Amino acid sequence: MSSKQSQTTTETKQNLIDAYWELYTSDIPSKITVKMITDRAGYNRGTFYAYFLDIEDLHDQIEDELLPSDENFKKLREASFSKNIREIIEIFMQIDRISGEKISFLLSPRGSLSFQNKLKSKLKELFLKYAPLDLKESDNVIDYKADIACSIFYETICYWHDRGNRLFSGEEMFIMMLNVIYSGLTNDQTLSND
Repeated sequence: MSSKQSQTTTETKQNLIDAYWELYTSDIPSKITVKMITDRAGYNRGTFYAYFLDIEDLHDQIEDELLPSDENFKKLREASFSKNIREIIEIFMQIDRISGEKISFLLSPRGSLSFQNKLKSKLKELFLKYAPLDLKESDNVIDYKADIACSIFYETICYWHDRGNRLFSGEEMFIMMLNVIYSGLTNDQTLSND
């Protein structure tokens, strides 16, 4: 495939995704159809099916693209070991700058329960893979620790997208999250951002 063909293919797929997203986030009272998407994007139904199996497949592709990646969690693990808070903050703020609006919508009450469940599962999968857990502990203890840490990450992400981004800077928000993870709810110990 030539680079011009590849660019056209990428643009067509993105136009269909954008049309769906506009419909999905609007207050349309009826179910979204392929015809609604293709009419809005300016393509025929056959073009839609060249890229997606159905509307659910399109929606799943959007959600899957927004989930955290292995690469980000590798960086997070390295940053955690060195207590490099600025790097941790930058990882999450980069995700927010690129996909924040979509993630905010999907985490909202009008959003997607499937995305919320996928995000929780992906966070746990990545946390178990990259977090410095003591593997001498029983599977139950490791699973419990992973659930707690993932819950804190997930709730921090939800809080940030719901209202935290209006109350705190990204740095303040994630320093608070890390303090809770490392020190609990007390103010006895705090992490410095030096």
